[in-house]
Amino acid sequence: MNTRTPTREERQLALLWLAAVVGALALRPLWLALAPHLRPCIFRSVTGVQCPTCGTTRAATAFLEGDLLAAFAANPLAAVVGLAFVAGAPLATLGAVFRWPIPVLKWSDSSWLRVGLLLVIAINWLYVIIAN
Repeated sequence: MNTRTPTREERQLALLWLAAVVGALALRPLWLALAPHLRPCIFRSVTGVQCPTCGTTRAATAFLEGDLLAAFAANPLAAVVGLAFVAGAPLATLGAVFRWPIPVLKWSDSSWLRVGLLLVIAINWLYVIIAN
């Protein structure tokens, strides 16, 4: 796999990502206070079927409360994305500071990633429909 050195903009983006995570965690009490007041899912209200993102608010709330098992039970994909958001920021920042090489993905190699991502979303949606 080919690699390259991160650009100046990518290093800045990594620092911005870290700032976003720190800000989100610092505002934890606000997020937890606002979560119960969010509107219910419009897709579910209209169709009676849960959407692929149903359970994301419950997953985020559980994640912020430190209950990873409840977060994964509510919506596994949302929990993985939340965990990647929080854990990825320090890694990206370290990579930017020390200029670790970045893997380069050729456009022709990305089709299997798109199919895989769609499959993961479909499996997660099926889980959300069955489990909740």
